[in-house]
Amino acid sequence: QMPLLKSIKFRKSRAIPEGFKIKQIQIIKKASGYYANLMIELDVNVVSPTPHGHAVGIDAGIQSMIASSDGLILSRPKFLDKALRKIKLLQKKLKQKTIGSTKWKKLQHRIALLHEAVANRRKDYHFKLAHQLCEDVGMIFVEDINFVSWSKGLFCKQSLDMGLGQFFNILEYVCSKTNTYFNKVDKNYTSQICPNCGTHTGKKDLDVRIHSCSECGYEQDR
Repeated sequence: QMPLLKSIKFRKSRAIPEGFKIKQIQIIKKASGYYANLMIELDVNVVSPTPHGHAVGIDAGIQSMIASSDGLILSRPKFLDKALRKIKLLQKKLKQKTIGSTKWKKLQHRIALLHEAVANRRKDYHFKLAHQLCEDVGMIFVEDINFVSWSKGLFCKQSLDMGLGQFFNILEYVCSKTNTYFNKVDKNYTSQICPNCGTHTGKKDLDVRIHSCSECGYEQDR
């Protein structure tokens, strides 16, 4: 029973865990239909993971989505690029239709479905990558970056397509589920201080993609 909608039918995708109480129901409208998001509660003390085991630092980027201190470098996934040609074609057809007509609404719906499919692929990739990063790791450290400002900058399209803000939120959630300590560190000077000898190498322009230390000769992808 819901105050405004009264009784409604829905398909239950998963069972509610024993002992949990439903505290809130959120109805979400998407291009593919309506979804009910149940917020459940259980009165228990959740113990946060403590620092332990092997530590990994993760750096966010534009050319590469992430680079880890273990040497893992992942190129930027192009979720939107694969569907962009079809979306642009449908948008071109949309301009030729009368606003509000049946055909206009159908095209709008098809475009919305494509965008939803892209968002679903992105989220699925983020969850799989988060679980991969948490394997055999005790601690994960990431840069404390304001991704809202990133999405308004020079590389806004690439930043929004990668969804780094969503990814780090998902990574923090997966860490809590896999007993992996998660923490954000100050992003300042991370590209200036040599990780090998600690020398401050100075500020670099964005087009400089290689860190090269004049003191110890250490070179690495920025």
